[in-house]
Amino acid sequence: MKITWFGTASLAVQTQRGRLLIDPFFPFPGSPTRVPPDAFDGYAHILVTHGHFDHIQSLPRLCQGERRRILCTQTPFDTLKKRGVAEDMLARIEPGDIFEIDGMRVTAFQSRHVKYDGTILRRTLLSPRMLRHARNLPRAIRGFLKYPENGETLGFLIEADGARLFVMGSLNLAVDVAYPTGMDLLVLPYQGTSDLLTPAIQIVDRLKPRAVLLDHWDDAFPPISNTVDTSDVERHFASILPVHRLNPGEHLEI
Repeated sequence: MKITWFGTASLAVQTQRGRLLIDPFFPFPGSPTRVPPDAFDGYAHILVTHGHFDHIQSLPRLCQGERRRILCTQTPFDTLKKRGVAEDMLARIEPGDIFEIDGMRVTAFQSRHVKYDGTILRRTLLSPRMLRHARNLPRAIRGFLKYPENGETLGFLIEADGARLFVMGSLNLAVDVAYPTGMDLLVLPYQGTSDLLTPAIQIVDRLKPRAVLLDHWDDAFPPISNTVDTSDVERHFASILPVHRLNPGEHLEI
């Protein structure tokens, strides 16, 4: 199983029999993250972890001129339909659903979105980057208002070719869900609150993965995102398990 990271939460998963996309996106102007315009061509199946704009805002563009099958919960389903995505390209899924995509067995798990705290909100709003990237603010504000999450964040267990991959949509888990453990690779979002290390440790301790891939740490949507220093989590787990941090477009195999 080959996993390619394009930036933020955007991943491609490829196996011997097929491939799929998760949360594909194109960054805001001024972002150091670069995604080629044809990066997502030819992918017929797309999984959506939740409905925030940085996870689904690019999907209407990607559905122009190419048939896709987008699997998502009710809220992103409704949002994408309002944004012009044809209903026959959308498929509703719920936590607990198990389905197959090109020989990959996918299980959807109820998860939770990270809780923004006052510190990170003040740090973002008072940053001089707000002026430097002011042209992006109207788009970001519309994104926050028009793309709700509505408590529907999912995690996906993807199994194929003898490998097990667990992809989280945000840095949080539901308390009462029995998640899989011991997966070959955990994709761990690393942005969204002022204390990232504590929930990362709790999640790794709970899921016990063999390796971790950090995502969502990049500055794809300036000025409301930023490039996160991941050295703390890399140091913490250095003697325990591999922690991977890729550049956009790079991949690893499990």
